[in-house]
Amino acid sequence: MTFNKLFIFITLFLFSCSGYLIQAEEIEPKNLKCGSSSDIGFYKKNGLFTSSHKDFFYKLGRIDRTLEKDTFNFIYISEPKSSGGYTLELLKILKKGNKHHIYFKENIPPEGSQNIAAITATYCFLKVENLNKFKITIN
Repeated sequence: MTFNKLFIFITLFLFSCSGYLIQAEEIEPKNLKCGSSSDIGFYKKNGLFTSSHKDFFYKLGRIDRTLEKDTFNFIYISEPKSSGGYTLELLKILKKGNKHHIYFKENIPPEGSQNIAAITATYCFLKVENLNKFKITIN
């Protein structure tokens, strides 16, 4: 009798744990554009910008004036670096419950590479659905 209760408890425990793990769903952005810029007007204010931010469309236009307003709704701009050669990479977007976690990785230039001797900042523009539910994680 005790064995049956233990078996039922372990089975329920394993199903509840696996249900929690399954809740993380990977999301693909609708649009993605990453690069770097040496335009001080672009990177002077850095960090996270959504389409509701007053500087959002200004930042978008500093990179490409031909982009339409609905192309992107999220920008991440890194802190300025003392040279070029840095890249920003979107690793993944995970949906966990009612939050989304966006993971970026900033790559340093290869050792010994020749890069522009100017202050630059990396960026990624994204178009993601339900942006108001996002929690941003930068790696």
